[in-house]
Amino acid sequence: MFNITGLIKKGLTLGVIAISIAGMNISSEAKPFVVGTTEHEALLAKEIGGGLIDVRSLVSAEEDPHFVEPNKTMVPILNKADLLLVNGQDIEVGWLGFLLVDTRNGKIMRDQDNYINLSEEATILPYAAEELRQTKFYTVILGMGLGKTVGNHHYWLDPANEIPMINNIKKGLISVDPSNSKTYESNAQGLINRLEEKIKEWDAKMVPFKGKKIISYHRDWTYLAHRHGLSIVGYVEPREMTRPAEGDLNNLANRSQNKGVSAILMSENQKPPYVDIEAVKNLALKIHSKIVVLPDSLSESGKQTDIVAFFDRIYDELASALK
Repeated sequence: MFNITGLIKKGLTLGVIAISIAGMNISSEAKPFVVGTTEHEALLAKEIGGGLIDVRSLVSAEEDPHFVEPNKTMVPILNKADLLLVNGQDIEVGWLGFLLVDTRNGKIMRDQDNYINLSEEATILPYAAEELRQTKFYTVILGMGLGKTVGNHHYWLDPANEIPMINNIKKGLISVDPSNSKTYESNAQGLINRLEEKIKEWDAKMVPFKGKKIISYHRDWTYLAHRHGLSIVGYVEPREMTRPAEGDLNNLANRSQNKGVSAILMSENQKPPYVDIEAVKNLALKIHSKIVVLPDSLSESGKQTDIVAFFDRIYDELASALK
């Protein structure tokens, strides 16, 4: 006798199994996991990828990316990464390589497709030879055979360089998630359009300050000074990532006396133990200048996650200090 009840039960069971399998396939389609070496890179990616991607950074905006200790807890993050966003001018040279040696993720190794160099197509200012002479930074670069890449790695602080960074991130996202390419294209282009309009405004805002004299603690504000014709009298650090000795500070004070230095520019992450704030304050007193501390990174904790708002704040504070 034909057992229709049994067939129905069997059919229902198979249907439930099929639905469960389909559900498992849908849930297993994980979002691309994007890792930025710095928070600025990660949050810029988030502006492009939105809810379609998961994002992490290895270094927060509060940390100085030059002085990161290679932490083994970062390795599992790198193991899961679909894309690794890197500075491309070796700001991470003292720690990232040590972490990548311990990863099991071959696709994000240097020179692989998912190792995204955000400096490609950016305008890079070279370091002068004297700025690197006898520095640990240059010694590490030479030791790793990377001497050809020595450009000033703070290029993201020229707003025009954010545009190639956005395009590099967009290309990386499309390569690992082509099904959402139209969204990534649209989000990136919208961001670029906003930046291009604001760059005109920021450039006009800085015209009255062309030729103003400044000192920069580190070589991070070189790009902004170069863009707007600000004259850098000197740097507090005598060479790249080299702490100034008392003699260095005295020499800088003597060279800067009576030159009308409008401001000493510092970044928010330049703080003890790596920076002697009191020594910088004494320098400012000697040359009758002011210290201006500017943000140098997008920051979730600082509620600065929009790239246009980030530069708006920089230009507002800088223009106010230079008046």
